[in-house]
Amino acid sequence: MEVMILMKDQVEKLYNELSGEYNFFAPVKEKGYIAYRKISNPEEIELNYFNSKIPPKEILFPQMEVLFEFKTDGKNVIEIEDRKDLDEKNILFGIRPCDAHSFDLLEKFFAFGDFQDEIFLKKRENSLIIGIGCNSPKSTCFCTSIEGHPFQKDDMDIFLVDLGDKYLVEGISDKGRNIIQQLSWLSKASKTDVKEAKELAKKAEDLITTKLDLTNTSKILESNFSNAIWKEVSENCLGCGSCSFLCPTCTCFDVIDENAQYENRGRRIRIWDTCQFCLYTLHTSGHNPRNSNIERCRNRILHKFSYYPLNYDIIGCVGCGRCIQVCPVNNDLRTIINKINNIKTKEEENASA
Repeated sequence: MEVMILMKDQVEKLYNELSGEYNFFAPVKEKGYIAYRKISNPEEIELNYFNSKIPPKEILFPQMEVLFEFKTDGKNVIEIEDRKDLDEKNILFGIRPCDAHSFDLLEKFFAFGDFQDEIFLKKRENSLIIGIGCNSPKSTCFCTSIEGHPFQKDDMDIFLVDLGDKYLVEGISDKGRNIIQQLSWLSKASKTDVKEAKELAKKAEDLITTKLDLTNTSKILESNFSNAIWKEVSENCLGCGSCSFLCPTCTCFDVIDENAQYENRGRRIRIWDTCQFCLYTLHTSGHNPRNSNIERCRNRILHKFSYYPLNYDIIGCVGCGRCIQVCPVNNDLRTIINKINNIKTKEEENASA
């Protein structure tokens, strides 16, 4: 398919054509930062941004979500009412490549094993991602260290590139190419447009200065569960959970039943939780297998860089840098990874003895 052009003053037209069939989610300015919201006014769309504070995972995996509702006879459940909105179609517009990749990681997690999360997977199936290249990565970005790129297209259905007064539009998936065919008013991109997009991609890549070597990190972690490094990297951690609550790939949640006692009705909800909280693993017996920051900080790193590679053959981090930006004590994930990579194996220690 030919690469097309969307003029910036045509974004409203694109929204009007697609919002009738799709719930249209896009980045907007909210309380001084960027967030993804379902919009009803295309003038709210803000595509000139670095990245959102809260990742767009909350579109498909909200901070609070009703799993189902139920009726009781005052004692026993007599009827369960499943969600009726899961067949609705969604467009996730203006998402950066790192966040688009996070949906692939979330999908691997929620589809893993014998018991799959049908709610997330159904919403993911019915969602179309129109992403946009990251012309100006932040200093905390390191997606290129995790086989990503500020112009990575693989996890999108349609890919946009900001060319100043217009967007280059490229269909990536079959769903995306079908949408572009429906937008017959889009104009064809010139060779100059395509060349400029390639130059912007190279410039963006050069702006990412962090170079992490993750080749052996998973293997090192497997044999260093009790290493003293965990005490070192957790010493100044406050356990606030900011790193995990604002991470696009974290999936911890709690499940709660809410009852309307006098109406014989209730609902089961799930809410975001984090392994960085001491209550997360607290047993009713009072025992807690992760009773200090040491165990909790270790679990976060192992989850991303050991358990994900072992279970899904992929690193559980997208290099967005949010955890680095929001940590109140400047615990830098990149520094932690470099310290882990510098741990000597027993063979190396014996060789240097």
